[in-house]
Formats: sequence, structure tokens, C-alpha cells
Amino acid sequence: MKRQAGNAHNRVMRALIAVCLSCVIVIGCASRRPVEASAPPPPLPTMPRALPPPPIDEIELSDYVKVPVFFATTRKKEGNDRNTMLGAKRANTQFGVSWVSIPRSHEAGELEEPSLLTFTFREDPAKHVVLLDVKLAPKDRWYQDLNASIAEGGLNQAFVFIHGYNVTFEDASRRTAQIKYDLGFSGPAILFSWPSYGKTSHYLADEANAEWSAPRLADLLVELRKRTGATTIHLIAHSLGNRVLSRAMERIDLDPKIKPKPSFSQVILAAPDMDADVFREQLAPRMLRLARGITLYGSSDDRAILASKKAHQIERAGEGGPNLPIVPGIDSIDVTGLDTTFLAHSYIGAVTVLGDIAQIFCEGKTSAHRFGLVRRFPAGWQMVSSADRRSPRPCLARPPG
Repeated sequence: MKRQAGNAHNRVMRALIAVCLSCVIVIGCASRRPVEASAPPPPLPTMPRALPPPPIDEIELSDYVKVPVFFATTRKKEGNDRNTMLGAKRANTQFGVSWVSIPRSHEAGELEEPSLLTFTFREDPAKHVVLLDVKLAPKDRWYQDLNASIAEGGLNQAFVFIHGYNVTFEDASRRTAQIKYDLGFSGPAILFSWPSYGKTSHYLADEANAEWSAPRLADLLVELRKRTGATTIHLIAHSLGNRVLSRAMERIDLDPKIKPKPSFSQVILAAPDMDADVFREQLAPRMLRLARGITLYGSSDDRAILASKKAHQIERAGEGGPNLPIVPGIDSIDVTGLDTTFLAHSYIGAVTVLGDIAQIFCEGKTSAHRFGLVRRFPAGWQMVSSADRRSPRPCLARPPG
């Protein structure tokens, strides 16, 4: 009996071992069974490549043309109204684009605006040069847009305008647009607007702000050379803006960290309100190092320059007649008698002076070969008026080269 019981027990154990071995074999086989490949995930949708922004250029409308003005300003943003957004308080340099209307009826050399003489009391883009819009932009986007406009112009050129004393941002934008349009300049116009109060009673404050802004202009000029595709950059300064430009160029020339030194094409100094001796002896030599050519316009009937001379008790670089500054390497041109406005100070926008600038910028003519200039004795040039009609927007008619 014991043997039978033992045999039965052994049979049960063998059966259990066999079952366990079968389970192990089944599980092992299952683990070695090939896994069906899962379907690949659907491809992510491809995003369209971002296109570069379209160039910012003149917009032709039925009654007027919208002219863009790229600006860099050391004025603080003080509101949202386009005419008073950028005031006279100081700020780090900001960038943007303003839009200005030039009416179809515009006369070259004029800056049309509402006037009691014409019984017009409201701005009308179809009749007046009007600041239409002001938009600030991030610096990198500003340079991107600027480069697109430089390329669109076809000549890889731009000019920078630096306004003078007693000028608001609104009027600086209007003047810059008028100069670009009347020249027919193929390339962007860049305004550097420093914080002038736009009031005749704030001359000393404007002087201080002009001096403070010079290093900021120097930074801008160096960056324009590094970050744009413009092979030709002209500089135009008016009145107290000449002090900003001359100090900026002096700073660039003296700074050993700026290598290589940027070079600029033509520099225009109109009605420069600065010490004539300081200009001749200190600033002009520095400026000549950085410019292909420099032209200075002065006038002996410029009331603003005469008032500055009286206030400072020293000759100004913007005088004409016998006090016209003569510096080797600089074309000094006497424009006495050509500006018939009350102050005779804003001839930078006059058709005769712009016609001369067009011959410099767009025809590459030297003073000895430009229409409207005669030699003075003992040195310099005299600009003479003429009844001859000049080509409208002359740079469009006679591009350089």
C-alpha cells in the first residue's frame, strides 16, 4: 500500500512538473514571437517658410503720394498722437517709420501747410505736406525693413538727415520726406531726430540736447555701415544739427575701438550753427577723414545764424560773404540772397540748393562742373539763381553712373 501511495504521489508530481514546463515553453515562445511593426506616425505639417517683409516704399494715391521716412530718435515717447508722440525729453535711441503726404500739386522746394493767407485751417494730404502716421519698431525689424528698401531702390544708397534747432519731430519728418521726394532719391531717407523743443525760447536747452545726442548719432552711423547693404550713405545736416553730426564724426574718428573706420559718401552742411574756428581747426579735419566729399552752404542774410553769432559773440560756420569758412578739401558755397523767407535760414529745402545737391548725389559732379555755381574771389563758390526750369525729381532722371 505504501508503495502504491508513493507511486501515485510521484505521478502527480511528474504531471505538475510537466504542466509547469509547458507553461514556461509557451511563455518563452511567445516572448520570441516577432512583433508586428507599428505604423509610423503621420508627418508633421510643414510650415511655409517665412517670406521677407516687402520693401517700404512710396505709395501712389490719387491725390497725393505717401512717402516713408525711416527714423532713429533720442526723443522720449510721450503719447499716442502722431504729432506729439515724440517730444523733447531724452531717451535711448528708438526706431520706427513715419509716413508723410506729398500732394500731387506740390511745388518743388515748398513745404505746403495750412495758412491764413490761403484761408486753409485744416491739414489736407491732397494739398499739404502732412505727417500721416508714426510707428515705432524693434531695432532688428527696423534694420530688416531698411535693408529691403535699400535693395528695392536699386542703387544700394540711403541718406541721413539731421535737423536743427526749434524743430519738432513732426516738422523734421515733413522736411525729410520733402527732401527725398524733391530729389527723386532712389533709396530710403533716414531721419535722426534729437530732442529739440521746437520753441525759439529754448535755444540753450536745444544746444544741450544736441551735444548729448552726438554719441547716439555716432553709434547709429557706425551701425548703418555694419548692418545695411548700402554702399553709398550721404549725410545732410541743417543748422544746429551740424553740431550733432560734426561731433559724432569726430567721436568716430577718435575712438580707437572703431575699426575699420566707416566711410561716407557726400556730407552736406547747410547753415551750420557752430563756432567757425572750432569747425575749421578741430572738426573739419576729423570729418574729412570719414567722407568722400563735404559741401558747406553759408549765407550772410541768414537771420538765425546772425542771432546765434550775437548770442555767442563769435563767428558761425554758417555765415556767408567775407566770413564764409574756407577749408581745404571742403566746397564752401555762398547762397546769400537766394532764400527770400523771413529768416532766410531754411534753404536746405529750397529748389536751388536741392538742385545743387542732386548734381552732387546723383550726377557725381564736382563744384567746378555743376550748374549754378561761379567762382568767388579769393576762394569758394557763389550760387546764382536761374530762370531755367530744372527736371522735376532730378535723381530719377539722372541716376549716378
